[in-house]
Amino acid sequence: MKTGERISGQVNAPLLRRAATCCLLLAAVTAVANLGGLVLVTPGGVLPGWAVSGMLLVASLALLLISRRAAGGGSRPRRNAFTALLHRLVVFGVGLSSLTGALGDLSATYHVLEPAGPNGCRAVVREYSFLFAGSGAVYAVGPIGIGTRASTWTTDDGYEPVADGSYQLRWEAGSGTLRLMGGIDPVWPRAHEVTCG
Repeated sequence: MKTGERISGQVNAPLLRRAATCCLLLAAVTAVANLGGLVLVTPGGVLPGWAVSGMLLVASLALLLISRRAAGGGSRPRRNAFTALLHRLVVFGVGLSSLTGALGDLSATYHVLEPAGPNGCRAVVREYSFLFAGSGAVYAVGPIGIGTRASTWTTDDGYEPVADGSYQLRWEAGSGTLRLMGGIDPVWPRAHEVTCG
């Protein structure tokens, strides 16, 4: 029985290693895409790019650990030194990117704005405030739920206009316009175009 299980484990170990590599590559691509601004909108809310790359990294490491156990304990496949170094650098880079993104989002809030556009386009806003400064970004999210940063703004005194409800979102044909009202605290700039390409 143990011999059969071990043979089955050896058959699955290479497949698990390939899946781990695929997850790691996707995590790296997501981490790089996050530099340009990336969000994923799910029915449960908004996942920033750093969270997606972090989850893919954890999945990759878990699959790698399972593949080693399936292959019979601590045995590792032979890799040349360059491949092993590259793997470690990618893991380190993705981990650092995810950690930095998480720390940057400690006092950030995300809002999915209503209404949705006629073509399924959505506007998602990230607002951030610290002491007497504030900033925001609007993301254009397509029908499949992946969004990219469309525009940014800054505010005075840590003001968050979207959280305050001081905004208007209007859609026409293929694009929308988000207008922010500053009230006492100014917002620069006030108008932002949201277009899903």
